[in-house]
Amino acid sequence: MSVQTHTKKMVYRYAAVALLALVGLFLVLWYRQDTALPMIKKAPEFTLQNLKGEPVQLSDSSGKVRIVEFFFGNCVDICPATTSNMVLMQNNLKEKKIFGDKVEFLSITFDPLRDTPEALEKYAKALGIDQGAGWQLLRGSEQQVLQTTNDYGIMAVKQKDGQFAHSIKSLFLIDQNGYIRSIFEMGASMDNETIEKSIRQLLR
Repeated sequence: MSVQTHTKKMVYRYAAVALLALVGLFLVLWYRQDTALPMIKKAPEFTLQNLKGEPVQLSDSSGKVRIVEFFFGNCVDICPATTSNMVLMQNNLKEKKIFGDKVEFLSITFDPLRDTPEALEKYAKALGIDQGAGWQLLRGSEQQVLQTTNDYGIMAVKQKDGQFAHSIKSLFLIDQNGYIRSIFEMGASMDNETIEKSIRQLLR
């Protein structure tokens, strides 16, 4: 084999290796881009109260992935279905030992007149909410709640019978730096698997 022929083979070999490396890099970048969660906007700050009457701000849980839910305790369909699904996620995340430490749920009622601390305690107990682990139920004055729902773009209109007509997409995934990364549907359309997958993505 001549030196020239050997040199050509070496050049082809290096070119093939370089090409494979470029293809691999492209696939990695494409995968990351395809699966990355969008950064929708900075989540609006709020100051509400937990069931002990203590002030709670969104920024108090900075560094954690948050699921923020808007609900009301007297809801007969969408809200309890959503909360029940969140309880399933709570239990799964507790098994993985990341609930509370790395992930926190915040449920905000837009019916503070009926959702008293006592009423919400019963709601939490009935549905299996573990407030001690990493889930806070929040309330405030009607003005505070109205401001918070407006800030998050939530429609909640009180009906004559005391029920609320409200947005179906009112489940917010917020990352460790306070950015909304996804907004999920509630109730029967809620996809726990997708939500948990999104949480894991943010924890990588």
